[in-house]
Amino acid sequence: MNTKLLMIVAVLFFLSWRKAADSFLLFCALFAAGLFVCVLIYRVENTHSVVDDDA
Repeated sequence: MNTKLLMIVAVLFFLSWRKAADSFLLFCALFAAGLFVCVLIYRVENTHSVVDDDA
């Protein structure tokens, strides 16, 4: 997943929640933010892995 897209979606859900005050929009914003953090951590951990070309 694209981390920038997830962050944009989270911000858009958060802004729409502030305008509409709907708890479902807050849930979507928090879910997208949590998914953003998980994808970011996954990408940071996997960029330092060593690839063995001999195999």
